[in-house]
Amino acid sequence: MVRFLQKIFTTFISPLCTGLLLGVSAIPSEYYYFSFVAFLPLLYAGDYVKTHTKPFWTFALQLLLALVTYFLICFYWVLQTANMGFLVAIVYVLPFVFLLPFYINFKKIGYKLASLYFIAAWLTVELIQANFQLGSPFYNLGNNLGVNTKLIQWYEYTGASGGTLWILSINFLLYSFVRKFSSGFKTLLRSGLVLLFVVITPILISLIIYSAYKEKGISKEVLVIHPSTDNRDVKYRVNIYELMDIYLGIMLPELTANTEYVVLPETAITNAGWVKDFNRNLVFDHFYEHTDSFPNLKLITGAVVYEEIPDVGKIKHYQRIPGIRFSENYKTWYYTYNAALQIEKEQAPQLRVKDQLVPYQEYAPYPLVLPRLTPVGIDFQFSKRENNRMVFRAANGLQTSAMVCYESVYNKLFYQASREGAQAFFVLLNEGWYENGNVPKQFLQHSVIRAVENRRSIAHSSNMGISAIINQRGDIIDTTDSKNADSLRQEIKLNRKVTFVARLGAYIEVMALLTTIGLIAYLLIMKIKNPRL
Repeated sequence: MVRFLQKIFTTFISPLCTGLLLGVSAIPSEYYYFSFVAFLPLLYAGDYVKTHTKPFWTFALQLLLALVTYFLICFYWVLQTANMGFLVAIVYVLPFVFLLPFYINFKKIGYKLASLYFIAAWLTVELIQANFQLGSPFYNLGNNLGVNTKLIQWYEYTGASGGTLWILSINFLLYSFVRKFSSGFKTLLRSGLVLLFVVITPILISLIIYSAYKEKGISKEVLVIHPSTDNRDVKYRVNIYELMDIYLGIMLPELTANTEYVVLPETAITNAGWVKDFNRNLVFDHFYEHTDSFPNLKLITGAVVYEEIPDVGKIKHYQRIPGIRFSENYKTWYYTYNAALQIEKEQAPQLRVKDQLVPYQEYAPYPLVLPRLTPVGIDFQFSKRENNRMVFRAANGLQTSAMVCYESVYNKLFYQASREGAQAFFVLLNEGWYENGNVPKQFLQHSVIRAVENRRSIAHSSNMGISAIINQRGDIIDTTDSKNADSLRQEIKLNRKVTFVARLGAYIEVMALLTTIGLIAYLLIMKIKNPRL
């Protein structure tokens, strides 16, 4: 009986504990430090099953149990907008389940090699998640630490993947330390000192950077509008001119002669019309007329935008692509964009289309391969734009970039914009769909991490969630989560210097990918030499 209970505990309960710990420590949790011990139960379970007749498949099952538990804790808020999206999004765990079980095979070769493989494979999967339409880097481990800004200042050199590497390294070193309790004092001391060094060194480095960092660049005043227009009863029901009047009513009393940018949230302009008509857009003219006394003012806003497709027949299988539609009124095929705009008087409006859309909520992934599942969330079915812009350039030479909602999860977009000259970022969100209070906190934590990685100030504008202004150290210097209309006005620094990680991009994940490929090749060679491995 005791043996049976031990088998149940190690095979099922231990992985379940890992899933629970990962879920509890995921953003925006104040218990982020549980990440540093979350894998211990799974590693213990892996030690137990390595002698089973089918250790690979048993460990794969344990991983699946741990990650599905983690998934259910983290992603349940998706149910509030897209039930089908929630069910389909479980494929998020599959790359982990496919790649990580080889850890058990490496256990037979040696603990250190197995540890190296697990860490490299996990980072490889995080790279896959950022480039896989059915995946998401939303809950990458390194994001968990963003709740403590003073702890992540070295992200400007490593990005959030450095946090993932740190978390996994501590888990393995701690597990090794525990396993050596029965060893001699010198072995235990050596293991303990290595563990202590790996834990403390990044913390000390981060605290030193935080205390010494001075914000760079010129100062400009930014006004963030927090309109709180209800998504279901107001925003998508009233006339666009009425909406603009609501925004003007909030911003006009707050504008000063020094205000450089005013920022509205995602899809604040619910119908910005056709791209080809931007230069004679009546909504934009309405804004210009009411802000005529502020000639240097620039409006950054989210908008729903349409663009004609002149040669739709050249697009293979265009009838099967959900983002391509036909207008009976205009007798034309067209794209619908979830976009960001920069509107400046006497300048052509600048458009940047949302590049990372939410799977099964804003678009159908791989539509020519996978069936389109309906109903799918709000079912806007937006499209990407082939010739997309990353950076807005103002008449006075200032360069900024606006990311739309879910894009704040993708640090690669921020890196690219930084390299192309963006001196500050605007993050535009429409969080009124989510009644769960944690969702706005999660997006805000991503903006904090992006600010540190790029050393850029961020104006974070939400419709009904949390609006904030974040400095280059990742400090939230002003914020509101009011359910009533509100605004934030602050001076921010516009920095031109590109950080180490923004220049190199996902170099840690790429090195992990190469390591994973090399280790799997090595394993295959060893398998040929010794089939028992």
